[in-house]
Amino acid sequence: MKEIWEIWLENKERRESDFERYLKSKKIKREEEVKELVHGHLDKADHNLRFVKSTLDLNEFNDWAIVSAYYAIYHASLALCSLKGYSTKDHYATLLILIREFYQKGLDKEEIEMLNKVTLEKEEVLYYIQAKNKRTKASYSTQKLFDKNEAESLRQKAISFVNKVKEIIESSWGL
Repeated sequence: MKEIWEIWLENKERRESDFERYLKSKKIKREEEVKELVHGHLDKADHNLRFVKSTLDLNEFNDWAIVSAYYAIYHASLALCSLKGYSTKDHYATLLILIREFYQKGLDKEEIEMLNKVTLEKEEVLYYIQAKNKRTKASYSTQKLFDKNEAESLRQKAISFVNKVKEIIESSWGL
């Protein structure tokens, strides 16, 4: 069974009807301060990437490095949404805007798939952190689930994605 984002890639009518529904429900909002939002999200993405690098250098908090790499990707995604005059705090609404506005116009299917996968992985990491912080007695809470190589791999994907977003924005603004 296909996921909704895969349906949006293939079915423009469904994509547009869902987009209108998300607008009406305010999961997607129109924004006025486009440049300010774009720059703010890019600054936050860069900040998160610096945090990931610093965290990985400590060799201890790989779970937080993964979460921060996700947030770098997320803020870069929100910068693209802002570029088109939209804001959202919903994962699927973000994917919908990116597919509607940037699929085959800067982003390819693999990048959309990576965004979806990274978000789901981030949820698993946050669950693990939450369980660890609450000192849950679940058997996995005492294990190191996230090694440095895994975190570094996601950091590299985040850097690549943030750089691609910057290229899309620069070419859109003619910089």
